[in-house]
Amino acid sequence: MARGSVRRRRGRLQISRQLRRGEFVYLQRGEQITDPEELERIKALVIPPAWHDVQISASPSAKVLARGVDDAGRRQAIYHPSFRRRREEEKFAKLSEFGQALPALRKQVAADMERRGTSREKVVACVIKVLDKGYLRIGTPKYARQYRSYGATTLRRRHTRIKGTSVTFDFNGKSGQHQTVTIEDAQMARFVKKLREMPGYEVFRFTDDEGQLCSVRSEHVNEYLHTNMGSQFTAKDFRTWGGTLTAFASLLDAEVDGASPQRELTRAEREAVKQAASVLGNTQSTARKAYIAPRVLKLAGDPEKLEDLRGERKRRRARKYLSVDEQCLLQLLEEDSA
Repeated sequence: MARGSVRRRRGRLQISRQLRRGEFVYLQRGEQITDPEELERIKALVIPPAWHDVQISASPSAKVLARGVDDAGRRQAIYHPSFRRRREEEKFAKLSEFGQALPALRKQVAADMERRGTSREKVVACVIKVLDKGYLRIGTPKYARQYRSYGATTLRRRHTRIKGTSVTFDFNGKSGQHQTVTIEDAQMARFVKKLREMPGYEVFRFTDDEGQLCSVRSEHVNEYLHTNMGSQFTAKDFRTWGGTLTAFASLLDAEVDGASPQRELTRAEREAVKQAASVLGNTQSTARKAYIAPRVLKLAGDPEKLEDLRGERKRRRARKYLSVDEQCLLQLLEEDSA
């Protein structure tokens, strides 16, 4: 095979990147790639210069186009745009199922929160309450240790403040983003206060069958969700639900009475994204792309449907485990998936 030519084999990361004399070169099976079109394709991937151990697919249609390790030691990947779109579509498609499953989950959480002591079931239920009401990331020990970024399972005593019936979590989240989340819940406040009195740094720890203290981890939370909600759901789904619900409620609250209703709706859409981003601790761009169901944002271009939903909001009454806004959002999502 001539130097510089490329044999494409779907799904294989056959191309490596090396730095030579201040410039990146790309090798396939030990031979430097010189084909201009192939080099242009690789350049278009915009692989960060700081990544090392870079591997690149020889196929432009592969699911994973490139992998590498960033300067913080984290493995990263660049996915094909169609794969990313499909994954986002699947995430939002199951959002109505998530909303339908919430009441049963909340009922079980309420029952487990009534347990005595600090059993695994009770402490994990409390963490899920934090996810459900505060939309925090789940957190990992690695990120807490290496980057000092925290999530629900890795919060420490110094990150919590209790005032009356409210709990405030004040911490640095992903990418060093400072977050302050206050949850009004008397039962949670009492229990978190009790957990803080136990020895150690982390707040959410349970007592196992041998009397040892164990930290809650993401696998405990996801196992609880799989048992009480469905195997297709994980802790991440709370953030998608929370971002979508926040944007939805913001659009319902928007006043559109002026001479330029479409302009006001566009402004209302921007405000909805802004509120969702604030609640999640994300940029507005990320909130819009990854955490707000497209059907909700389309309401800004459908004033008639928006008005119908406002009427539905006035007619409905809160259920024990599902708010009025959640009921209206679920109705919209179910109509869209029908």
